Amino acid sequence: MGFFRGIISWIDSLEAGSQFRKWTSILLKILGVIALIAATVSGIRVCVAAIRASDNLEAGAETIVIIVSILAMCVFVIIGIILIMLFWNRANKIRALGEESHFTLMPIAVILIRLIGEIGFLVIVGTGMQGLLAGLGIQGVISDSRISDVLQFGLSDLSMLEGIGFITGIIALVVAIISGALVLIFWYFIAELINLFVDMATNLKKIESSVSTAEVVSETAEETNSDA
Repeated sequence: MGFFRGIISWIDSLEAGSQFRKWTSILLKILGVIALIAATVSGIRVCVAAIRASDNLEAGAETIVIIVSILAMCVFVIIGIILIMLFWNRANKIRALGEESHFTLMPIAVILIRLIGEIGFLVIVGTGMQGLLAGLGIQGVISDSRISDVLQFGLSDLSMLEGIGFITGIIALVVAIISGALVLIFWYFIAELINLFVDMATNLKKIESSVSTAEVVSETAEETNSDA
């Protein structure tokens, strides 16, 4: 019987929201660690592959490839660090929701929706930085098909960037920043809409509760007067 009581207690904790918040928070932290590991491994893979592919190039072109590949790896690592910090921050916010007196999915949904926008912003800006790096070292290097294959940096196909220059790379970064900002604003807007609807529903409940209380008080007063 103790086993079944434990199951019932666990179900009650789900209804209260404590277990749901706990496991959602843990899952986000795990995803943050995975994102950091994946970004770091991808950066190292790209760096090593680019250096290996540059063995038969001239000294100048080989140096360019090495520098660009190292910078690309650094971009990956930085994005990974930002992602894990972001995931852990949002996980802690979800865990902190346990301090509230009631459980609702809406605050968790708002946090996750904002997180989607933030991830999208980072990915798009990271892609723009790849375009800038490609623009720095692409001329005279990217024409080599083997280098073109390894300088794809994991997030976008940079083979289409053959022949671009530094100015085009800057334009790619600016466009990426603007696009990322628009994505971030869109998802934040969706989150604020949900917050607005939740506030409206909460206020309606408060008004209904106040009206019901007033009616009960009024009826009680009328009954008291009639008895008198």
